[in-house]
Amino acid sequence: MKVKILLLYILFLGLGRLQAQEHSMKPTYEKAVYFDISPPLRDMVMLPPGKADKTWKDGTVKNFLNIGNDSLSPEGNILPIDPGIQIFNGNRIIDTAIQNFAGLGNVGGYNPPDTDGDLGTDYYFQVVNCSYAIFNKTGGKIFGPIANSSVWNGMPNNANSGDAIVLYDEVADRWFFTQFSFPNFPIGPYFQMLAVSQTPDPTGSWYRWQFECSTMNDYPKFGIWPDGYYMSCNHLNPQSGVFYGVGVYAYDRDAMLVGDPNAGRISFLFPPGAQGSITMLPSDCDGPFPALGTPNYYTYIKTSGSQHLGIYEFHADWNTPANSTFGNNISLSVNPFSVFNWYSGISQMGTSKKLDPLSDRLMCRLQYRKFSGYSAMVVNHTINTGSNIGGIRWYELRNSGAGWSVYQQSTYAPADNNSRWMGSMAMDTAGAIALGYSISSSSMYPGIRYTGRVKSDPLNQMTISERTIIEGTGAQTGTGTGTGRWGDYSTMRVDPSSPTTFWYSNEYFASNSSGDWKTQIASFTFGNVLSLLVSSTPETICLGDSSQLNAVAYGGSSSYTYSWTSIPAGFASSQQNPVVYPLVNTQYIVQIDDGTQTRTDTTRVEVVQPPAVFAGNDTIVCWYISPVELHGTAENYRFVGWQTSGDGTFIDYTSPTTGYIPGPQDKISGSVELELMAIALSPCTGNEVSTKHLTLDPCTGITESSGDEPYLEIHPNPADNFVTITVKGLQKNPSELTLFNHLGLAVYSTTFLPKDQPTSCRIDLSGYSKGSYIVQLKSRSKVRTEKLLIR
Repeated sequence: MKVKILLLYILFLGLGRLQAQEHSMKPTYEKAVYFDISPPLRDMVMLPPGKADKTWKDGTVKNFLNIGNDSLSPEGNILPIDPGIQIFNGNRIIDTAIQNFAGLGNVGGYNPPDTDGDLGTDYYFQVVNCSYAIFNKTGGKIFGPIANSSVWNGMPNNANSGDAIVLYDEVADRWFFTQFSFPNFPIGPYFQMLAVSQTPDPTGSWYRWQFECSTMNDYPKFGIWPDGYYMSCNHLNPQSGVFYGVGVYAYDRDAMLVGDPNAGRISFLFPPGAQGSITMLPSDCDGPFPALGTPNYYTYIKTSGSQHLGIYEFHADWNTPANSTFGNNISLSVNPFSVFNWYSGISQMGTSKKLDPLSDRLMCRLQYRKFSGYSAMVVNHTINTGSNIGGIRWYELRNSGAGWSVYQQSTYAPADNNSRWMGSMAMDTAGAIALGYSISSSSMYPGIRYTGRVKSDPLNQMTISERTIIEGTGAQTGTGTGTGRWGDYSTMRVDPSSPTTFWYSNEYFASNSSGDWKTQIASFTFGNVLSLLVSSTPETICLGDSSQLNAVAYGGSSSYTYSWTSIPAGFASSQQNPVVYPLVNTQYIVQIDDGTQTRTDTTRVEVVQPPAVFAGNDTIVCWYISPVELHGTAENYRFVGWQTSGDGTFIDYTSPTTGYIPGPQDKISGSVELELMAIALSPCTGNEVSTKHLTLDPCTGITESSGDEPYLEIHPNPADNFVTITVKGLQKNPSELTLFNHLGLAVYSTTFLPKDQPTSCRIDLSGYSKGSYIVQLKSRSKVRTEKLLIR
């Protein structure tokens, strides 16, 4: 069966290469097929984690896919030179172990355990491939072990199929739990079960959803983000082995936190053959969220050919899901490396059975953390350092606003002939990194260890001396052919209530066995190292506002002095957390001293200027000019727009420089007020308004008559029902009297013959609209005009 599936994978690998590297994908929006609210878990009839026949985990669904990557180099070829390999152990013996206790074992018959866990303010929640348990932070088990599917007791299509993930949403102080369900395996439909706790207590009630997948949703990975719970999975047909590509999903976090039955998901199917079309990881945020609207970053590793780290951006639009996007792929060059062939594995003592290094993908999780002035992500994968000895390639990526780059990278592989693999890493609030992993060789049973570094250490090095969580005392002898399943992952987390404390969990064996694995849970901190976390609150201010500078020191002697300076120069303080009022963008530098060590770090405060706007000087224009050109100016605005007191229209009301088309009422009134308004950039509030008075003049452009020329008398003016117009000075020439409305149309006309005496005409105004009119008297080359207002 495994040979057949492997051949199908190879076939699809070849077909995938024929496809273009760029794909146009459209989002799909779906709602859950089922929703309800559970009773408190502590009150439910719980299902014990019974034995299960899950040979498909090791046979039908092969771990090693390598879809979308180039074929791997044959075993025995010369490996590329890795310029960043670390062949020495760190020399800092400075970490402080806190807890080290037994986790769950294999009570359900699953291989591998898929060890996962997370912690909140009070609990450590561990989950493996069939069961979960909840511990307090001193290692006391307060709940479980219970079958994972118990969380969804009473829901249809609920099978204990495994690959469960638990996350603690520290911003919401809630728990997120998920597992796939294959009730009709190997045929579909297939399901992803999701649950969000109603309270911070994971033994209480949960909101529960069930989403359907048409193809098998294998190897799901999740990350918490401001606008969603993001997921990736590998879609395939377990009967034929056909690989359909990577599914990327966003589940509506806001809706799920309030238990909305209609909470939806937005998804894309990333097809075979595209860059990163196997096992991508969504970013999982620890600590403060990035700004709302920041995309979730999906990352993958290209293991051969043009080796690189790739990052995609997932923008979920919950208002208009069809506008969601997945794309903007960027490639980050990395140091060259080699991976294991599919038939090679990790040696262990006491058996010829090799263990699966799972070196074709990034290992979870892709942790994201926001710092002052930049964001960081850390991630790792297993490589072959030679003679099938595993090492861990790790990366710290940074984004200071201009896009992601590799800030540091290295391969942790001390030269002791031991393989290190199945890593998981995380970064704490002080910028320290912890890396946990499995370790094994032909002279060592698989065990669990960790190393790390602090922010001020030399780049590209794990400086913390390797420490042991537990030494294995047995090997996984396994069953079947090929390498034995191991992992498939481990989990490194940071305690949200003690943000420089790491918690790590992984598997080991206490005795030789085909599958009687154990797990261990441990916590530790690099507390003896002086480290520093600096921030500004807020990072962006409006001119005239203040920002609080924050310096938090960890470790060392615990007796600190502080010295602040700035660029541009002008600020100095010895306070730990001074308040500043910068006038321009300013970088603040703090140095702390504990008597024997010093550390320096920086933070930046951006200053937003309030809006400035000018509509232009008051202007008189002829009423027939249209449009009237406007030359306003505006600076430091989020939005700028024109508005009128009249009935005219703007060609583009959002542009300071535009044109205004006066309306009929504008012309009747003879003037109009035009306002240019600028709305402030965040975090400034309010707006600035400038007003321009526009006078609309009749502008006949005609020379006034001399004293001996005809002239007009209009009575009354303003007029109501009738008006009398008297013409004087008609001695020489006949004259034509015309009445024009505001549109310039003649609405009345009469002719006056030459006379020595004044001549009058009385006009009935009952049929005329109210407004301003022009009375024109024209004789030969002279024209006389007056304004008439009809009320």
